[in-house]
This record gives sequence, structure tokens and C-alpha cells, in this order.
Amino acid sequence: MTRTGGGDMVEAVRVLLMLIVGTGIWATWRRSLFPGTWAHTFHTAYAGKRALLTQARRELRAVDKDQRRAYSEADATVGAVRGEYEQRVGKLKQEVALLQDPGRGVERGRLGALVLYDHAVVLSPQGRELPLAGLRTQVDCGERDLWLYLYPANDSPELVRLPHRREPAAAPDEIIQLFDEGQVRSFEMKINAAAAAEKRFRAGLPAQLAQAQEELAEARKDTGLLQAAEQNRADVMARNRTDLRRKEALADLANARARWQDLTGRKPPR
Repeated sequence: MTRTGGGDMVEAVRVLLMLIVGTGIWATWRRSLFPGTWAHTFHTAYAGKRALLTQARRELRAVDKDQRRAYSEADATVGAVRGEYEQRVGKLKQEVALLQDPGRGVERGRLGALVLYDHAVVLSPQGRELPLAGLRTQVDCGERDLWLYLYPANDSPELVRLPHRREPAAAPDEIIQLFDEGQVRSFEMKINAAAAAEKRFRAGLPAQLAQAQEELAEARKDTGLLQAAEQNRADVMARNRTDLRRKEALADLANARARWQDLTGRKPPR
């Protein structure tokens, strides 16, 4: 029982100290707003004078809040419109860059050491890249191996070995990837189809590139919405600078502060 009573006493003292500290902070803040004697800050006789000063401060804060809101909305509109403009231009820039340098493109399939992309066939592990434009293929079937011949348009041919039967000397537990003729011929057809698509792509590339560059140039020039949003923001800033409400609120607060200073000999903050 004694231990419990002692704990309650400690808690009561802690709460009391918190109240004293909180009251002290509030009183200090109050004194800073309404400087002068304690009576000027707290007595009901000066409540009307304090109310006039408080009202003048509130009116100025309300005008400032309204101005900040108007500017924030105008600035947010500029940011949104600029983001849309940059996104549109960025997308077109990427399209032009891909047409100027298509690279390998997207992977479309694999067979053994061969990797087929939109615009090339890559042989691993050496990493030799054969452009699809003008590429020809041929499949030969031997006793143990299938052979895929790749004939680039302007380069030396490549011969790819794809075994379909194990070597007798191979270890029984050795892992060897085997390919059937249907797999190889199906992949050959896929390469041929990709090469035909590449031929059509290259034929239409100059026109596509010219159109994409023209669209990019037009998009870059199409700044009307952005300019309008920026002008609206500038108009909001100009209105805020010349807002009569703020001038009146500032004048009312200056008069209220002057009257308080006349009353107390201390000039209150805004």
C-alpha cells in the first residue's frame, strides 16, 4: 500500500510540474504577443484592446493565406503542364533515338548458342552479332549434328553446330544439350521471318525517322499551354503584390500596434 501511494504521489507531482511548465510557456507566449504590464497582458480591463490587436493580426494572416493558396495553385498548374510537356517531348526524343540507332532490340527467342533479337542474331559466348538485314540461313542434317548456316549480307558466314545425337566417347553422366530437326528448322523459320520484318523496317526507316523528327520539332514548339500557365502564375504574383486587401490589413495592424504602444509603451510584434 505504501509503495502504491508513493507512486501516485510521484505521478501527481509529475503532472503538476507539467502543468506549471505548460502554463509558464503559455504565459511567456502571451506576454510576447501583448507586451506591457501583467495587467495589459491578462486583465479583463484590457481585453477589448487585446481583441482589436488580435483581430488585426487575423485579418492579415487571412489575406496572406489566401495569397499563398492562389500562388500555390498557379505554381502547381505550371508544374503539371511542364511535366506533361517534358513527358511528351521526352517520349518523342526516345522514339527518334531508337530510330537513329535501333540497336539489337527486344529478345525474340533462343536456341543453344543463338539469341534472336528484333534486329540481330547474337552468338554466345563469343558475342558475335549478325545484323538481320539481308541475313540468309540454311540447315543441314548430319549423322550426329544439325548445322545451321548463317550468311550475313556484308560479313563472313557463321556455322552453328547443334547436336542431335550423343558422341559415343562422351561420358555417360556428361550433360549434353540435344536438338531435334524440328526445333532447328522452326528456329530457322523464326530467323527468316525476323529478317523479312527487318527488311521492311529498314525500307520504311527514313520516312519513319523524318516523321518522328518532325513530330519532335512540333512538340518542342508547342509551348502555348506552358506559357499560359506561367503567365497566369506571374499575374497571380502581380495581383498579390498590389492587393489592396493586404495594404489595408497591414495599415489596420500598424494602427493597432501603434495604439497598443501608446497604451503600454511597448510595441507588439506583427
